[in-house]
Amino acid sequence: MGTLLERISESIRKDSGLVASRVNIFSGLRKASREDLFGELSFCILAANTSAEMGIRVQSAIGNRGLAELEHQELVRELNRVRCRFYNNRARFIVEARSIMDELPRIVNSDDSSAAREELVDRVRGIGFKEASHFLRNVGVFDFAILDKHIVGMLCEEFGLQPIKSFSRKRYLEMEKHFLKLSDHFGLRPGVLDLHMWKIATGKVLK
Repeated sequence: MGTLLERISESIRKDSGLVASRVNIFSGLRKASREDLFGELSFCILAANTSAEMGIRVQSAIGNRGLAELEHQELVRELNRVRCRFYNNRARFIVEARSIMDELPRIVNSDDSSAAREELVDRVRGIGFKEASHFLRNVGVFDFAILDKHIVGMLCEEFGLQPIKSFSRKRYLEMEKHFLKLSDHFGLRPGVLDLHMWKIATGKVLK
């Protein structure tokens, strides 16, 4: 199977076109409407502790407008209808997150992406460092690692680290430093390297 460095090198050789097409899509969302940006934030709430596939399915079924506008109980019913896990909590988090919707264009276009991520983590329930990094990557900010279980497993294997099941802010940032070493080694932005590593782990390039 080869070392992680060898597998990443192979992915760069084989999958750069596929990754670049996804990067172009994400980059185009940097100037999206507040409603569409909120749809991507909601996707990250929906995908947290489940899967990107479920988040994509539910976002597609309800639509960005529904996620931005449905009354709380109606959103609960819709999430339940489309078989979203933990639909009560996710509906509450999404409705509460609407308080930041008008500010999303400012946040995603901030000159200080680290401060933007901190603001999302501090202000949006259901969004931690992984989800905030995921959201920012999906709207064209490629500065961070998205430390899901697949990526963490590869980093632990490469750097001889103990697996971590849950992250504090401090531990997330410590693990992210190892990811950034790989990013620097390959000359790739962290959010782009993540797509290659996700392809290695799952065979897919999603969002």
